[in-house]
Amino acid sequence: MTLSVLVLAAAAIAAQPAPVPAHAPKMNDIQAVGTHNSYKQAMSDAVRARIAAQSEKLEMALDYSHRPLSEQLDHGARQLEIDVNYDPAGGYYAKGAADAELLKPGFKVLHMAFSDAASSCERLVTCLAEIRDWSDAHPDHAPIMLMFNAKEDADPEHGKAALRFDEKAFDALDREILSVIPRGKLILPDDVQGRYPTLREGVLAGNWPSLAAARGKIFFALDEHEAKVAIYRGKRKSLEGRVFFVNTDENSPAAAYLTLNDPIAEADRIARDVKAGFMVRTRADADTWEARAGTLARLRAALASGAQYISTDYLWEDPRLPGYRVSLPGGVPVRCNAVRLAGQDLADCTADLASVR
Repeated sequence: MTLSVLVLAAAAIAAQPAPVPAHAPKMNDIQAVGTHNSYKQAMSDAVRARIAAQSEKLEMALDYSHRPLSEQLDHGARQLEIDVNYDPAGGYYAKGAADAELLKPGFKVLHMAFSDAASSCERLVTCLAEIRDWSDAHPDHAPIMLMFNAKEDADPEHGKAALRFDEKAFDALDREILSVIPRGKLILPDDVQGRYPTLREGVLAGNWPSLAAARGKIFFALDEHEAKVAIYRGKRKSLEGRVFFVNTDENSPAAAYLTLNDPIAEADRIARDVKAGFMVRTRADADTWEARAGTLARLRAALASGAQYISTDYLWEDPRLPGYRVSLPGGVPVRCNAVRLAGQDLADCTADLASVR
């Protein structure tokens, strides 16, 4: 063998990524906090009054808001929630020429499209670009989960029917995401399924990427009911070629992610699913109730459950409701998941987290 061949061979070996130790923590071996309806801005007085006239309980439930997405990420949020509304031609949710962003074609990010619609980023591409840019500037961040609801709001008062999420709409949603966030920044269902016959089998075999490999990356979860999930999956055995993981039951071939919002009533199920390898999102609070009552019982249950992502409306304290805010102990953005790693030495996980924010 010539010297030049030896040099090339040595260079090729050196270029190979270092093998991941068998004991290295996986991306589902962590726990982090995120936000619910992360784009939502405060209601105007007029909108508040109109909703209160219909239901004071609903008005109270909607009385929260969030800072811009990048500020939430700076503050430690590693899960964000986005509600998307289909609008292929543009302008469906606009009230007039002043709504410049809403007039443009593409998915819109609105909570209740014809009432509680104030948003920090009205177009999905704008939201995604903000998240992508933050991620690029912080390449060592823990994997960020972007959870989506596919909204279908109607406005019968003005003769506007709901724009439904059919297969064409979901295909467009995948394309719009990929137009903003490059494939190399994404963790997709195909990555977890790997060589296994189904996504579920890949999950149960522990085929989530390592935490080290997942640093600086983003993954998407579709939090929807069975009918919409079926439309998104189509005739696929699992989620082959799709962007989103989907909320489904533990026995589905597409099982990888579950939305289990009540960490008190569903504590046993959450812990069981987390131990099995599934990714779970739960909630520390809902409808402003915990903040108004000043109770941390649900947060404590969420932390103890082992759910990887815990969502809140109070990443910061609301000055009107002093004393309530949600964070991991010590204010860190991510910690080792004691339920997922029960009975194991946490040293490897702790060491890996030293370089993850």
